[in-house]
Amino acid sequence: MTINKSVAVAFLILTGLVSLHAQPAAVQQLQNSQQALQQQVPLADLRAGTNAPELYPGENLDVGPQRILRLNPRPTYFEALFDGEVFYTDNANFDTSANAIGSAVFVNTVLAAFAPSEYKLGPGKFAPAVGFSSQWYNYDSSRMSSLDFDAQTVFINGRYTLDNWQFGLGANYTRLLNQPDYNQTYREFLPNFSVQRVFPIGDNMLFAIADQVDYHFTDVPPTGGTRSDINDRFDDIVNFTYSWQMTRHFILQPFYRFQYSNYKFDTLATSDRNDYLHTFGVTLYYFFNKNVSLRTFFNYSLKQSDDPNTPAYHEYDGGLGASLNFSF
Repeated sequence: MTINKSVAVAFLILTGLVSLHAQPAAVQQLQNSQQALQQQVPLADLRAGTNAPELYPGENLDVGPQRILRLNPRPTYFEALFDGEVFYTDNANFDTSANAIGSAVFVNTVLAAFAPSEYKLGPGKFAPAVGFSSQWYNYDSSRMSSLDFDAQTVFINGRYTLDNWQFGLGANYTRLLNQPDYNQTYREFLPNFSVQRVFPIGDNMLFAIADQVDYHFTDVPPTGGTRSDINDRFDDIVNFTYSWQMTRHFILQPFYRFQYSNYKFDTLATSDRNDYLHTFGVTLYYFFNKNVSLRTFFNYSLKQSDDPNTPAYHEYDGGLGASLNFSF
């Protein structure tokens, strides 16, 4: 989100505004994609007529889509995720309605982690994870294709589960690279903490409430007098998720997510900035087995900001995805 300070030279101001409209699209798309993977709390092993096992939903993208584990599962030490997704958005550049660009978006994710099975620790259970993920983002629109980018993330985290509560603590280091030159355009260090409460409803439904707080320590190449830390911010993200296993293979999952972001600087670097993002969505999963799944989804997002130079926007998106998730 590079942006120029107030300066007298109009050319430098124009340069800053061009960067303002380019960099946020990549950063916002990365965040939305990662939170979509966080949202997945499938019930692949839940069966009608049985007692509901304990739920171990994933904290974030770091360990990929999670599932309810079987009772007394075989210990595993590594996890691998391969995920592909294609969707259409009516606002790929996250701008006002008048300037919105519609585009198909292709997102591919590869993740590898050392993630030993949870083990008993005190009254609850603990599961650590450390690993690496790489994502490729490509736009179909010729007006957006110049913003194609890759995201590379190194992560470490731990999850502690106590009855229907789960607590997470971790840190990520992410950098964005443009295509096809692979020059670094953005990087951030992200410590985070989360807490989640699950409410089972019978044998095939549950409701989950989660809250995550994090801080983004960011860096962008300074251009035209911009600050390299213009993207530094605090986030508080609240999720409400309902999961219903309709049949042995189908799971329906509507959700609502609210994100409050306090930026250290507004776009002119003269004060702070507050953003408010509301997202409503629904996903339908089909599980062939515990490792292979398909999904279709639809989301609506609304963003507002107290910074007059940050565009408020509406965005609809919907599409298809497929995941291969292995533990061994």
